[in-house]
Amino acid sequence: MRLFLVRHGQTEANLSGVFCGMTDVALTETGIHQARQVAHCLSAVTFSQATSSTLRRARHTAEIILADHSLSASIDAQLNEMHFGAWEMRHHHDLQHEDAQAWSAWLADWQQASPTGGETFSAFAARIENVVQQLLIQKSKDNRLLVTHQGVLGLLLARLLAMPPSAMWHFHFEQGTYSVVEIQHGFTTLRTFNSRTDWQPEIQE
Repeated sequence: MRLFLVRHGQTEANLSGVFCGMTDVALTETGIHQARQVAHCLSAVTFSQATSSTLRRARHTAEIILADHSLSASIDAQLNEMHFGAWEMRHHHDLQHEDAQAWSAWLADWQQASPTGGETFSAFAARIENVVQQLLIQKSKDNRLLVTHQGVLGLLLARLLAMPPSAMWHFHFEQGTYSVVEIQHGFTTLRTFNSRTDWQPEIQE
């Protein structure tokens, strides 16, 4: 199976640098343009399946990418970004003072701590691990599209490559790009990362 990984386009939350997990924000005009760029790059790809998170920014990105394809994306809540609870739409500069204890705990051990009222990292990692294990047992040779979020994609790729969850920070998925992994017999190969060029299978094979 060839898996095309796409991060949603830009949002106002991205521009503001605030925590945005389950807050259902829209794409900016730049974000829409970024999705169109990816659509152009992937126009020659025939997808057998496409999936996005339930959140509008991912769904809209997927809709734009698939506009000229005879396929629409299904939605999967497992692909939703981590829920930051009371930290949603807040900047870390403010949290240092307004929620100092929880913020200090997060800095000390983010894999064990959790945002106030939010999802624990272990719970987030567990649901992404479920997606990973489902992908690894696929025997299809088709192309599949996943449109989701930075945290999800970083963790997903780290685990597909048999790396620990903390390795998620090594993979920054740029908006307006696509990445490709191939999964065969439970083994994952990273074929391209943050590409802005047209996908041409005859060259990539």
